Amino acid sequence: MRNSGMKNVLIIAPEFTPSSYPPALRARFFAQHLHEFGWNPIVLTTDPCNYEATSDPENEKLLPPYLEVVRTGALPLKWTRKLGFSDISLRTLWHHWRGLNDICCNRKIDLILISVPPNFSIALGRLAFARFGIPYILDYNDPIITDHYSGLPRSERPPKWGIVRRLYGRLEPFALKRADQIVGVADSYMTGLFSRYSWLQGKEATAIPFGVEPEDFEYVRANPQENSIFDPRDGCFHISHVGSGGPQMRNVVRAFFRGIQELRPRSPELFKKFRMHFVGTTYAANAEGVYQILPYASEFGLQDIVQEQPRRVPHLQAIQILLDSDALVIVGSEAPHYTASKIFPYILASKPLLAVLHEESHAGKLIQELRAGRALTFGPARRLDSIHGEISAAVRELLTLPPEWRPLSRWENFEPYTARAVTARLAEVFDRTMRSGTRAEAAREMRPELLN
Repeated sequence: MRNSGMKNVLIIAPEFTPSSYPPALRARFFAQHLHEFGWNPIVLTTDPCNYEATSDPENEKLLPPYLEVVRTGALPLKWTRKLGFSDISLRTLWHHWRGLNDICCNRKIDLILISVPPNFSIALGRLAFARFGIPYILDYNDPIITDHYSGLPRSERPPKWGIVRRLYGRLEPFALKRADQIVGVADSYMTGLFSRYSWLQGKEATAIPFGVEPEDFEYVRANPQENSIFDPRDGCFHISHVGSGGPQMRNVVRAFFRGIQELRPRSPELFKKFRMHFVGTTYAANAEGVYQILPYASEFGLQDIVQEQPRRVPHLQAIQILLDSDALVIVGSEAPHYTASKIFPYILASKPLLAVLHEESHAGKLIQELRAGRALTFGPARRLDSIHGEISAAVRELLTLPPEWRPLSRWENFEPYTARAVTARLAEVFDRTMRSGTRAEAAREMRPELLN
């Protein structure tokens, strides 16, 4: 499948297959399809034994056989935990710098793409630019710096949040200064960057949705996976939410559960076989008992019908859960920029879908555009505590739909969100970088001042 006339792009992705984390999936989507658009991807990652979370070796069957993946070592977790950190991009930083040097000294690399999070790898783009004059592009799966936690009480902020924020406050501008272009899964991410760093004006930024790989669903249908969460043949009505459920979602979760609480006594017959599952709600490596949702279910007396498994499940098993569910729900964040990567597989699963999202969330607009389900929105003029009735009505509608009902999705409009289509947009960004002559200019200007 390789062509000697292709340009080479080095994708730096500390999280990569067989990891099932969203940044790993996005990097794989790009790596699977870039060759179709004249780019030969080389992935620089680490050995799966260095991941903090359990990975799924079966995910490697989804990689094209011709893809070149360079795996490095990493600082051992048993050492770094004693020093107070476990971030994979920090543990691999030196190893990836050595790997990058080896690749760039022996191959012609035309471009570097760095996927975040995890975040510390963005420093490698600036260093590679200084040493080799290779242009680099940063791909934001999530914002590196967010002000969401600033307004929360200290007790509700993530551990070491203040230290990490100050560190990122130095790291991000260092990397952005010499980045050729910026891409991200939503326009709001770029808007935040441009408002934070006025000197970014004039830098090209492109929104490229997360995307989904339809062939992953075909693989699961041909190779059914274990569903350790529920038995789809037990006669119950199973509603699933597969994905994170952190503190930024707590008030939305409360509003959602309050809507169910108000509906339950009015329609008790609907709840006899109602089961709701929250799966993979935390990224914590030791996730057992780290409940993000159950405390709120108990607050509203719903603990008998709500189940939570905090530990994340492998990508293919997550797809199986979506396909086995009778309906799906997305409980979003209060942050306006929230763009759930899970929205795309949810839509592709073609099940009744209910979402509660901020009115500025791209995910809600996408659901409406594709007619893939129902999105209830809130915002400054429409407070969360005012939509309980709508939530009750929407949940009742889910529970009374005929078993064979499927959303009347506009599938012709879904193609731009497939992995191949989003990769085509990324390749256009790559091509613009090469046409701009950045590489030649960088080569002429290589000097220590580039690090200033």
